[in-house]
Amino acid sequence: MTHDDRPGSFDRAYTEFLLRRIVHDLGNSISGINSLSDYHLRAGVNDAALTESLTLIRESAESSRELLVSVGTLLQPPEVEEELVHVQSLLDETAKSLSLLIPRSVKLETTGNGQSDTVISVVRGAFLRKIIALAAMELVNVRIASGYLRLGWAREGNKEVRVQFCSSLRTGSKLAEEAPGFLADLSRHLAVVGVAEGGASLVTLIFPIIEFKEGPE
Repeated sequence: MTHDDRPGSFDRAYTEFLLRRIVHDLGNSISGINSLSDYHLRAGVNDAALTESLTLIRESAESSRELLVSVGTLLQPPEVEEELVHVQSLLDETAKSLSLLIPRSVKLETTGNGQSDTVISVVRGAFLRKIIALAAMELVNVRIASGYLRLGWAREGNKEVRVQFCSSLRTGSKLAEEAPGFLADLSRHLAVVGVAEGGASLVTLIFPIIEFKEGPE
């Protein structure tokens, strides 16, 4: 390791350690808030205003818990091997994490074509992290974001699946230019196309289908 490498490695280890401790400790605190508010609601509260407040506290704690679980998952060491996954479940998992991380002023749209048994080969954890990274590229320098992010997929015949990530945020990022190289290692047989048009950026990931079953079109 060279002298120049050391600060970067130290910073990564330091940041990862802090994030893991924050996730762990906040998770414990939020679990306590959730359990305590749920206990009082189950025991019965005669005050309507207090009941409403406890319900809001419990719902907020549960949303925070889900966010921490998602962040904890993203902090796990990345996989390097491809695995066979159902496209719909992969995008459902990714969309759930995105919905917890993006600002509420940004609308998240999801689309699919109902072929829940369609399977592709992909590095699953890397897919999740890199789609979130695409969203981060659009949001990182925006103070108040508005518009939509769209994540969807469609089967093209019996040979390929097209997964699309679209942003209308008009942030001036180079998403369409940089995404193909950034996403190329998600699968050995992946093709990626980025297009910027009409103020929106569209990135299309083209995977060969490993297997599928006929379903509703």
